[in-house]
Amino acid sequence: MTSRRLLILPIRWRLTLWYAALLMAALLLFGGGLYLGLRQRLYASLDEQLQDRATAELATVRFIVRDGTPVPAPIEPDPADAELFRRVFDGNGGAVSESAHEGGEVPGDDAVTAALGGETRFSTVPVEDGESMRLLTAPIRTDGRVVGALQVGLDRDEVDGALATLLGILALAGPLVLLVAAGGGYLLAGRALAPVAAITTLAGRIDGNDLDTRLDLDLPDDELGRLARTFDAMLARIEDAFARQRRFTGDAAHELRTPLTLMRSQVDLALARPRTADDYREALRELDGDLERLTGLVATLLTLARADAGRLAPDRALFDLNYTIASIIEHYAAPVAAATISLVDASTPTPLVADEDLLTRALINLVDNALAHTPAGGSVTVGCQVEGATVRLWVADTGGGIDPEHQARVFDRFYRVDAGRARAHGGAGLGLAICKAIAEAHGGTIGLESQVGQGTRVELLLPTSH
Repeated sequence: MTSRRLLILPIRWRLTLWYAALLMAALLLFGGGLYLGLRQRLYASLDEQLQDRATAELATVRFIVRDGTPVPAPIEPDPADAELFRRVFDGNGGAVSESAHEGGEVPGDDAVTAALGGETRFSTVPVEDGESMRLLTAPIRTDGRVVGALQVGLDRDEVDGALATLLGILALAGPLVLLVAAGGGYLLAGRALAPVAAITTLAGRIDGNDLDTRLDLDLPDDELGRLARTFDAMLARIEDAFARQRRFTGDAAHELRTPLTLMRSQVDLALARPRTADDYREALRELDGDLERLTGLVATLLTLARADAGRLAPDRALFDLNYTIASIIEHYAAPVAAATISLVDASTPTPLVADEDLLTRALINLVDNALAHTPAGGSVTVGCQVEGATVRLWVADTGGGIDPEHQARVFDRFYRVDAGRARAHGGAGLGLAICKAIAEAHGGTIGLESQVGQGTRVELLLPTSH
């Protein structure tokens, strides 16, 4: 099976096949090692047995003198030891005596010549019926001279039979063990992958109407357990994103509908009966105010949409934030005088590489918000300073403050602490959301500190260069 075909299989089958392949390799190594090790040990034991028997036989060899030369005497057969084959040769390599062998004649070999040369040698020769015999041929010495050779042998049928039995057991048991283990591996793989199957089933079933569904699998803290918990956390984030998107869409539709409804009412009223030119001009002025509010709201929504898409790219340039704050305070001089509110400049020279237009917009939103919530006789402070590689920009007021339960959500879109008051001042609940988007577009952060009855302070932390 090619690697491409293997990848087509389900992961459960792939795991099972890999497990079976590794197990088969392990069984082959184990079986082969066991067979070869036992074979070597049995053959070594057979050689040791032959060595001992040859030593015992050499000790019983008798000699006779022929033509003045001692030669080995024939060995008498021992009926009690019929399994041992014995053969005696004289100094010329001729057989002096030979015991009978049930398997037929035992052929000679070159070991006799080697033994007459003083060398002891093991050899294996074939006999009838496909069997073999292990032979040991040793020199026969007297007075330090080699006068013949002794050859003893044992059939290897018992050893070969034991090895054949072992090989048969391995050949039969190996596939059975492999089959059972592969079946167990398939079941274990299925059980191990059950959370993945559950995730797949749930993911295929979820749509926008049941994002509150969770796996809630009771798994240990392993890879699959972390995967299941990560999937649940992802569903929670998606559910929250969908909920915020729905709220955003609903609030945007509501905010857009309000000025459109007012505009429609003004048009209907103006067309209800003939009017003077001054009446029409007044109606157009009112329509112009509503259009201005509508245009601003749409621009704000587009800015937030660009921020969500990562396309709110600041046009960075070097400027001094101190001058920008001074210009904004000068712009608000008349309104704050009329409202008897002090607008304090607490800025210091603050060179900054950023988008001045975006930061001006953020400051105007913050100052508008602070002035809207500061009573007569109160004060609003705008300041900035450099702190290392960071610029701190803040707007603080002495208004009524924000309750702790609202502080975590004031940067959410369309969120109003006091909806009625915000609408009275023309607010849509997007000012702080825009400020947050501008801060994040510059690689900075925005935060809020507030105490009920004492006031609120909003701070932006921005890098001096980015």
